[in-house]
Amino acid sequence: MSVESDSDTEWEDDPDYDHGLCIKCKENIIGHENGCKALGSLYHVQCFTCNICNDTLVKRPFYHSNGITYCEKDYLSTLEKCDCCGECIKERILRAVDKQYHPQCFKCTDCSACLDGVPFTLDSNKNVLCVDCYNRKFAYVCAICNKLIVSDDGSETYRIIAMDKDFHVSCYKCQVCGVKFENEPGKGCYPHHDTLLCYTHYKEATDSK
Repeated sequence: MSVESDSDTEWEDDPDYDHGLCIKCKENIIGHENGCKALGSLYHVQCFTCNICNDTLVKRPFYHSNGITYCEKDYLSTLEKCDCCGECIKERILRAVDKQYHPQCFKCTDCSACLDGVPFTLDSNKNVLCVDCYNRKFAYVCAICNKLIVSDDGSETYRIIAMDKDFHVSCYKCQVCGVKFENEPGKGCYPHHDTLLCYTHYKEATDSK
């Protein structure tokens, strides 16, 4: 959690005014220039320091996390760095493929679309790809409709291989009458000159010669 210094809080101008006890050294804070208020407590100016380097934090950005008060430099050194841009991750961390990213830095290798909160996959070289780019590069193309053989809802995809070609299950049918092929005698596929035919139309094609 980060907080901004409120060391400019109004103080009594009387140089001999006793503002109270310093939360750190437990001694009185006398005079306007000698104290500050931060994190809901009073400090001597020289007592309000970074717990790591001991530099004063008055009128400087500071951070308080897990009971430790940091100057900006030391706080940033505690943060993880984005594997993409190399900058410190000050807010939400996106963890993916054993790395950490700013959410806006986690992108598709091919199209640079942001992948924060959306499905993604990896190719054989561990490149991060959105589903569309992965499909364009690696999905099979149906020999009938010339469209990618992919699932619209992310479920498992099935394809049929015949004549050294790939087909959607829905496209694997007689190209004359449209009857679906079945794994039963006389109801399967009978290829003829690279055309998918049912037995009836295969017979017609071959008997006409």
